Amino acid sequence: MAEDVDTSTVVTEFEAESWPLEAAAESLAQVIDGFQNGDTRPLVIGDGDQPVLVVLAIADLADFRARIADLLASPVDAGWLRYYLRSSFDMSSEKLIELLGVDTDHGLSSLASQVTVEQAAVLLPDHLRRTEAGGNPLMLIGDGMLATAALIAFPAFSVLLAMEESKAEEHHVHDEDEKPTTPLEVLAEQLGPVSTQIVAQINAGREPGLPRYDLHFEDDLIEHLKDLEQRAQKAPGGGAHDELGNLLHSFDQMRSGLLTEEDEPEEAPYVEVEDLAAAMPDMRDSFRDGADDPYLVGFEGQPLAGLISYDLYLELQQISVDMNGTDEAPVLPLPKPEWESGPELLPFDAAVEVCGAVCEDIKGGEGSMLFIADEEGEPELVLAPLVWLWAYVDYLDLESAEI
Repeated sequence: MAEDVDTSTVVTEFEAESWPLEAAAESLAQVIDGFQNGDTRPLVIGDGDQPVLVVLAIADLADFRARIADLLASPVDAGWLRYYLRSSFDMSSEKLIELLGVDTDHGLSSLASQVTVEQAAVLLPDHLRRTEAGGNPLMLIGDGMLATAALIAFPAFSVLLAMEESKAEEHHVHDEDEKPTTPLEVLAEQLGPVSTQIVAQINAGREPGLPRYDLHFEDDLIEHLKDLEQRAQKAPGGGAHDELGNLLHSFDQMRSGLLTEEDEPEEAPYVEVEDLAAAMPDMRDSFRDGADDPYLVGFEGQPLAGLISYDLYLELQQISVDMNGTDEAPVLPLPKPEWESGPELLPFDAAVEVCGAVCEDIKGGEGSMLFIADEEGEPELVLAPLVWLWAYVDYLDLESAEI
């Protein structure tokens, strides 16, 4: 439950400073001498297109290894690490462990051969090729009994940069001085009666002996939970109630050390507006294959529109008619000729051409919608403002339609 970190700026800086292989080999001895004299600036080695390898001081590697080992020692922190790596770097914790040489069974060890500075310079081309082929280039470098430097893959170094940038040690779930932790029962009481009842049911069904670690909940997550609580009170048994229950159950699994990567709740698929046109054929195929979840569409990670099947839209449209609209959304229209004043039904190719413009209108606060027809000219998909769809989701009959 840590904040995602944008590492593009700091990584781009090192991309620009990447040394070509020959220059790096010639300068290796000088760089390592600098480490011995207190200079901690790493040497980033590229292949002409992107950074591939990094030579860094052995103390920095040791500190990084210790930090990862400390996270792995706690089931809750280990779960946070898995989420952080997957969401920010598309990397598993097992891969990072391999790249750093962390021995999780026996504590920290070198797990890599040590070579002299001269040998390392000769071996650099082989390690670069090995890394580009998907291998692990980890190598310790030094002329004495103790290594002075280490060679690691740039993706692992990127994680180090991001953790330094975000001061990840302040986000440990047990860091009570900087980030207070909260028992799940206390969180539920703060949220309201629906959450309190759900957590009471969770506790009644817990296996005896399971731990109950306190967790740290980010402010934006708490705000989301409060919103779900309020909507669940208004619509018992609706979508908000189910989402709130699923989240609280996942927190219980997390505080018990039982939540694995496979168990974590899946997020709704998200597409940036600039990628929407290219992705539309695959999105249509996904719905035709039986997918129920909407696609969220937005700008710079902020979802503003939703693409859903027409069948699901009809469910929401009927709810909007029955409720005569809400403060957040009007009665949802039907396309022509169902409604004489409704939006036009567009064939798929035409819809692909204008979907970006529709999203731009939604971003500007306009109630633009897009009804997309199949090959027979029948409505198949709907692109609409997310706030309009969200206003009626909680009132769905979840036995016949889920979102």
